[in-house]
Amino acid sequence: MSILTLNLESYIGNQYLLALALLIIWGLVFRLALTIVERTFIKLASKTKTDLDDIILARLSRPLTILSFLAAIVISISSITFSPLVEPSINSVIHTLLSIVVGYSIFVVLDLILIRAWKKFSEKTESDLDDTLMDLVHSVLKGAFLVIIALYILNVWGVEIGPLLAGLGIAGLAVALALQPTLSNIFSGVALILDQTFKQGDVIKTDSGDLGTVHKIGIRTTKITTFDNEMIIVPNSVLANSKIQNFFQPDKRIRVNIEFGVEYGADPEYVKKIVIEEIEKIEILDKEEPVRILFTNMGDSSINFKAMFWVDDIGKKWPAHQEAITRVYRRLYEEGLEIPYPQSTIWMRDEGKAKSKNPSD
Repeated sequence: MSILTLNLESYIGNQYLLALALLIIWGLVFRLALTIVERTFIKLASKTKTDLDDIILARLSRPLTILSFLAAIVISISSITFSPLVEPSINSVIHTLLSIVVGYSIFVVLDLILIRAWKKFSEKTESDLDDTLMDLVHSVLKGAFLVIIALYILNVWGVEIGPLLAGLGIAGLAVALALQPTLSNIFSGVALILDQTFKQGDVIKTDSGDLGTVHKIGIRTTKITTFDNEMIIVPNSVLANSKIQNFFQPDKRIRVNIEFGVEYGADPEYVKKIVIEEIEKIEILDKEEPVRILFTNMGDSSINFKAMFWVDDIGKKWPAHQEAITRVYRRLYEEGLEIPYPQSTIWMRDEGKAKSKNPSD
């Protein structure tokens, strides 16, 4: 028992009031000491070339505050005499809280160091594969720390870890069978990343017709954001066994197609010429690829064409499509080339004339 505790005890007869007084005093002392230490390290960190130490200090500020408060609690409750039945439980609770805070602090430091090292490595590579793998490694690391902390907490509360692990080993087959769908999704996620089927930010279309941007490739599922800003969550095993249309592979260029028809009697070569002139006025057009116009067929009521041109990004596809189809329509209207409605010619038979030509008459 410290001198401060003995001095306070001579003035405060109640042990609970004494514990409260110690909690307030030591809480203020630890908070003041922590503030001084933090400011000292912040000054030292500001002189370094990297900002990693600044980020670590910022992330550890709250856990260190909690640790200082827990230390004050440990000192304060030492002045209270508990019964033999209650004291072990109180010690277990305190050790549990300390385990969680310390484990979280270690995880934060290791995670930040790993992320920074991975980013430096990924900057030297041209592939985006390492960026996607980083998310997966981060999730695995978080899960491993949760398991370790949980096992330690069980040990604190008197649960024997050895027999528990042995029991899990014996029941491993049953657990594996129960977790088969989850494990399948995990391995499928790794396969999708390693095969580079798609990566975060790619625009894909699934077998079911879902079209959108890959938001995140997780351990178990992949999240896709549609163009209507809806989130679609698909199990990795489903995607691994599906046909995926990736609009960003082999590159982001995409072809825009416009189909239209004009009246019979129009010169096909002239139609091609004026349509090319209009499409080439589009600013977001990929100038490296030529505009092509195909005379596709002679329909029931029109001669039909197909205009094809390229843009360098799928995000420009629909703006380019809308501008092109508007320009083509206006130019055809100005040239007096009608776009006919679907129509059919009906020949009416004259029954009287038909009878007069009958040889039997």
